[in-house]
Amino acid sequence: MNPVKKTISCGILLAILLLLGGTTVRAAGLEADMVIFNGKILTADNPNPASFTTAQAAAIYDGKFVAVGNNAEVLAYAGGTTKRIDLAGRTVIPGLLETHLHMYGSASHFFPPNAPQVAQTDRGIPYTNKTDFLAALRDVVAKKKPGEWIISSPGFGGTVELMQGAITIQDLDKVAPNNPLYLHWEVLVWGLMNSKALDPLLARYPKVEGIVRDAAGKPTGLVTGNANPLYWYEFLPQVPPELLGPYYKMELEEIAAQGITAASSRLLPNHLAAYSWLHSRGELPIRMPYTFEAMSRSEITEAISSRIIGVQGGSGKNIWGAGDNWLWIIGVTPISLDSIVSAASACVREAYPRESLNFPMWKYQFYGPYGLCRLQSDQYPDLNVIKKVAESGFRITGMHVGGDRAIDELFDVMDKLVELYPDVTGRRWAIDHCEAVHADQIQRAKKLGVMFSCAPGYLYNGDRGAVGAFKEIFKDEAKAANAVIPMRSMIDAGLRPVIELDAHGFHPMTALQVFITRKDNTGKVWAPQQAISRQEALYAYTRWAAEYFLRENIMGSIEPKKLADFVVLDKDYLTVPEAEIGRIDPVLTVVEGKIAYSQPAFAASQNLPVVGYQGDRSRWNRGVPSAARPAGPGGGGM
Repeated sequence: MNPVKKTISCGILLAILLLLGGTTVRAAGLEADMVIFNGKILTADNPNPASFTTAQAAAIYDGKFVAVGNNAEVLAYAGGTTKRIDLAGRTVIPGLLETHLHMYGSASHFFPPNAPQVAQTDRGIPYTNKTDFLAALRDVVAKKKPGEWIISSPGFGGTVELMQGAITIQDLDKVAPNNPLYLHWEVLVWGLMNSKALDPLLARYPKVEGIVRDAAGKPTGLVTGNANPLYWYEFLPQVPPELLGPYYKMELEEIAAQGITAASSRLLPNHLAAYSWLHSRGELPIRMPYTFEAMSRSEITEAISSRIIGVQGGSGKNIWGAGDNWLWIIGVTPISLDSIVSAASACVREAYPRESLNFPMWKYQFYGPYGLCRLQSDQYPDLNVIKKVAESGFRITGMHVGGDRAIDELFDVMDKLVELYPDVTGRRWAIDHCEAVHADQIQRAKKLGVMFSCAPGYLYNGDRGAVGAFKEIFKDEAKAANAVIPMRSMIDAGLRPVIELDAHGFHPMTALQVFITRKDNTGKVWAPQQAISRQEALYAYTRWAAEYFLRENIMGSIEPKKLADFVVLDKDYLTVPEAEIGRIDPVLTVVEGKIAYSQPAFAASQNLPVVGYQGDRSRWNRGVPSAARPAGPGGGGM
């Protein structure tokens, strides 16, 4: 039979069988590819988190669930070739759906030293003082051929002198007269270039916003505003996807070992090329919904928006993202509305204090007392991007927001846009992170149809994270605690917030624990009234997250006709003590009926192959006080 006709015939037959009972499947000569039984399957099959079905077994055929129920009902789908997995009482949950994680960046720990990456040719050079820093740069340049790029980051902690102009374009020209040299920090806010790197930008865009100039009008080498992200998009060298792809795959395999079956991020074209390369080879371990950054990194927003019409659009039930169920676009983004609270660059309602032991950058206030409010700045194209998003029928996702004033400013813009484009309220625009969200903003979000994606690290990092920062800004601990990831208030208002990690190594089960307990890395409880139930936390990471991905009809729960994405756990999520939720481990992660990860002992007990990431887990944050780390989204990840 023609392979295409065979595929179509099987698809039609499967559709018919899904409407019929298990005995019909057997009578038709078909049998399930896999059956899991003797378990506690948390199906998430009801819109109400308190009312979902707990099943014993499920059958999978052609990558979809065809039956979910008790052992007898489901085992009727098994035949001679069916893979039977005896769960022996273990708990099963839908695959976790991660809405904001920079997988391409966190893959860096798999790359060999100085292997080319997107926006990086060389490892970071710590800044201590001008003399030592320039000497370190000379050592890097000495190993390069003329014309080879040097792209690196000095790290955020020692960049004050750089932002103050301690190193000039003339200094860098002396160090690297024959190589383009570009340093960047604070996630797209700042860059520093020599003439070899800067001249092509000025030649193409002589009036671009963000070129820092001296009193005589000459460039100092510092770039900010639109110039910096535009430079990433149009001028940095592209890394071949076959060089990136293998390491990106390793990171996705590590994520799968944590129970995540789909993960989303903002992608540059070079990132997307690598994931597309993996997809073309059938090597994506998990699903990759993504947000596209094209409109946000150029002076010609109007032209770009007109060229990508159709890749994502619609509203209400008719909202789409082009691609298939492994790699698809879920929205576009203006990147961010501000920057990070630890640098006093999140856009806030109340002024930053000048003195802070935990946040020493605050005393410099490079962006003024209220931070970097990009919608009010003529240095950034974000306001124009948001307007074009509304006009072009797009959806906003993956958008970093660090401060409460930034949310106010977005909602003020949206109020006006809804008058022109009423369907904006049905497009599920999203605000990521939930670093500080107040009761009045939750009500405005409900009116505007805005989703929230919330990261646990902003609370988990305690006094050194966002909750500690806003405690100092508000001069009111209770107010800060109630504003940082306020999931209870959101759910009670009728919203369906979702969970994100926004940090490599922050284990998703630890994330669930934080939302349930509201405890930081010292054990301190912040605003216990904002805690949510285990069932609600599970929904925020599965069923509700599927809405963020525009795929709620086919993923997010364990039900017939939905994609067979699920995770088998080593402990019972519903009954294990709260303090141990973060130490629950997946023993099996399945994506579309195929094993993406198997724990060796469990695999041996079921005669399954050992699949996926089996490496170091010491960097995974498992939710105990001793696991506290200074790094993470509490400092303001993007």
